[in-house]
Amino acid sequence: MEEFRVLKLGVVVIHIPHNIKKKLTFLTGQSDSLADIPVIIYEQSRIKFLSDFSKALLSEQDIRKYPDVATFAFWCRASNLNKIINELDSKNLRVGLGLIYHNSPSNVPVNFAFSLAFGILSGNSSVVRLSSKESESAQFIINVLNRLLADPKYNEIKKIIVIIKFNHDDEVNNFWMSISDGRVIWGGDETVAKMRTYPCKPRAREVVFPDRFSLCAIKAIKIVESNDDDLNKLCASLFNDIYIMDQNACSSPQLFNWVGNAANIKKAKDILWPLFLEYVNSKHSLEPIQYMNKYVDACKSAINNDNVLNIKHKDNLLFNIELSHFHEEQHNQRGYSGTIHEISIESLTELSTIINDRYQTMTYFGFEVEELKSFIISSKLRGIDRVVPIGKSLDMSVIWDGYDIINHLSRTVDVY
Repeated sequence: MEEFRVLKLGVVVIHIPHNIKKKLTFLTGQSDSLADIPVIIYEQSRIKFLSDFSKALLSEQDIRKYPDVATFAFWCRASNLNKIINELDSKNLRVGLGLIYHNSPSNVPVNFAFSLAFGILSGNSSVVRLSSKESESAQFIINVLNRLLADPKYNEIKKIIVIIKFNHDDEVNNFWMSISDGRVIWGGDETVAKMRTYPCKPRAREVVFPDRFSLCAIKAIKIVESNDDDLNKLCASLFNDIYIMDQNACSSPQLFNWVGNAANIKKAKDILWPLFLEYVNSKHSLEPIQYMNKYVDACKSAINNDNVLNIKHKDNLLFNIELSHFHEEQHNQRGYSGTIHEISIESLTELSTIINDRYQTMTYFGFEVEELKSFIISSKLRGIDRVVPIGKSLDMSVIWDGYDIINHLSRTVDVY
């Protein structure tokens, strides 16, 4: 599809046909200036741009209203990006592929910004399709981004970023898929399957993020042995995992596994959950529709699943759904806005009976890192791509869902 690339003053510019252009709404960038300019990964002017973007976001007076945006802004800080660079194996020369198309998700609005950042850092130009679902967080980011790109010093960066919206349209999707050198697809299984029906270039790369399920493992005796200060910190961390995204992210924990003997597990629950609910009450509130949805989902769960033993809730902020045993499709038992499915097990090895390639993140408390590594290796698991302490489930990384994203969206140039 080289006819859609036009050389203008030494720069290859993507030509968007009129029949495609008229169906697009441009939120950032222009229809006649998107350039295909592959550069080395972590190129310094791009690092500087993301650092300035971070500062611009964090300087906004309303940033406290958007904790998901603040998380992205902190991730883009120069200190964090330089830490990533310092951990690189720099033996090989890595260069961007060219043009990357990003289909962003609706369940976690801020992920479009992370996806764009991955495109920038991997040395590529990016077209990002924003979800049609309205999001204050997404609009906040776009407003700041556009103000930053208005600065003439970022004219070159402006050429490699286009953020668009359009209705579901096979013609438009087919166009972008056919000319892109890589595609990053966020969405459910159906979205991934649909996007794969569009032909792509023979050497195009693909990164997909389909439906995933995440869980938490807590060693009960460690809760019992913890002091008040440690328990308060744990509550704050648990709050971040559950309520910042209201468990909408794939990495949000859904299944809580209490590990230990029955006596310690009972003690640990009696200690943690009242303390946690008190913390949630001081920090969070839900919309009426969220209350109703949680209640309806809990009722459905009790009716449709024979492994639901008991449901406890207070003030509707926290639902504890106690399970007697694992469901054969445990990854389909989900909750939102503070819904905890919890089960008691004697050891981590019991989890190997349910973990499949749907499982993404395991958060933990009370386990040693070597203990967790041993569990992953000895169980020969087909799932779990991340194992992080409670409070870190939403921390984005250039390694996500088992992909080294920057390397996957760039090519190695063998020079020796």
